[in-house]
Amino acid sequence: MKTKITSILLIGLSLLTFSCSKSFLDDPTPQNGELTDHLIFSNKAGARSALTGIYWILRSEDLNGYGGGGSALTNRGLQTTMFHFVMKGNNILDIYDGAYWWGNESTWIEGHYNRDANGSRSPQIWDMFYAVINNANAIIQQVQELPDASDEEKNAFIAEARVLRAYSYFWLARVYQKSYAINPEAPAVPIYTQSADKETYGNPRSSLKDVYQLITADIDFALAHISEHREGKYVVNKHVVSAFAAMIYQELAMQDASLWDTVIKNAQDATQGYPLMSNAEYLAGFNSIDNQEWIWGLPVPSDQSLTYYSIYSFLDQENGYYKNLYATSELFDLYSERDIRRDLLVNPGYGPEYPRYQNYTNKFRSRTPGLMEGDIVLIRSAQLLLIEAEAYIQKGEVQAGIDKIHQLQKLRDPEAEKLSGSLSRAALIDEVIKERRRELYGENGGVYFDYKRLQKTFTRTGNHSHLVTIEPDDVRWLMRIPKKEIDANPTISEADQNP
Repeated sequence: MKTKITSILLIGLSLLTFSCSKSFLDDPTPQNGELTDHLIFSNKAGARSALTGIYWILRSEDLNGYGGGGSALTNRGLQTTMFHFVMKGNNILDIYDGAYWWGNESTWIEGHYNRDANGSRSPQIWDMFYAVINNANAIIQQVQELPDASDEEKNAFIAEARVLRAYSYFWLARVYQKSYAINPEAPAVPIYTQSADKETYGNPRSSLKDVYQLITADIDFALAHISEHREGKYVVNKHVVSAFAAMIYQELAMQDASLWDTVIKNAQDATQGYPLMSNAEYLAGFNSIDNQEWIWGLPVPSDQSLTYYSIYSFLDQENGYYKNLYATSELFDLYSERDIRRDLLVNPGYGPEYPRYQNYTNKFRSRTPGLMEGDIVLIRSAQLLLIEAEAYIQKGEVQAGIDKIHQLQKLRDPEAEKLSGSLSRAALIDEVIKERRRELYGENGGVYFDYKRLQKTFTRTGNHSHLVTIEPDDVRWLMRIPKKEIDANPTISEADQNP
């Protein structure tokens, strides 16, 4: 029978016919991600407005979660998705032992805010990315009819939509299935390349192989047709596409080692013109995409602050509201005494009788004293540098990888010693992960997906309240498909559900 599948028909009924602005988030309506069943673009400005709507979905996804919908700004979009996986690691803890905001996510206990099919987290992730995919598909279909656009301009619009589709499928593939290297034929998520309408049937789960074939085809098209020019850092340009490509091919290279060269090239291309931030900039609060290192981020104007839902609410001990997230003792122990990054970990002086209160982090601070506000910062050069370092090590060019890691280590600690070339490949990969933790904690999902991709056992130590050990074959690496998707999609049954 026909069904209105919940995964991609969560889009509203506003027609996007308004022009785009560099400050699009100052006026979020109608560029809010809502599309009609039959989207009609009358000009290039309409196409740009529709693309802007996708960034709105990623910034303030209102399809699920607390507090209602409309244009209310809450931290339920891409930042929430990333931070869920940050809390799965061993860099940040809930001082209330898993009983407060974000604490449930950090426990690995089955439940509403973890992978539960009837919970809130899995549908939030599923709905957001399928909303992006549906909008991207509408743009890809409709932009060919633009009367005022050249073929080059049409291809640029299509490239931007396709790369946003690729990025969404990349997230879905990693969240709802295990590493590509384990089994490329494993069932991943449904593929849709046409925008949905009331006649749309739900599609079955496609294999990881088929999903990644679509992802890489979209990335290749985008690299060929997208420009370096953009209206602002929220727009995906060629540097962002290269960053996505480095991350995607890093996953695929675990199964096909010939792809490590592709990882290296894309990591290098992504960072051109985006130098590593200085130590002074590193200590400045991670609240502005104006920092030279950020390749991609979403602006949040002061009058549209994320307030109680922002990461500053939970992490910023001076300006936050909940203020319940601290750094773990294990993270603190990763730094040398000379490393400037350790300066951001502050001991509040409560003593050993309060084991969770050993160090809070000043890495993420509101840009305005007394408020909880800051941009959503997403991808920066240090992340790509460490991807490149791992790629060199994985392909046997050990010294090149060590040199790349040391470039970052020496910046943060001028007396840092270079790693020994006699270390095994496995030991060097562990050092890359340590450096990712030192430099990138709290960002872009943490090292959760590294452990999953590398099929490593994750073991917590230190003062975290839940000292879990998660083996590579543990089913908790998989989000379960939302129950409402199974109920609405006749091609997916409980038999197709993740264990």
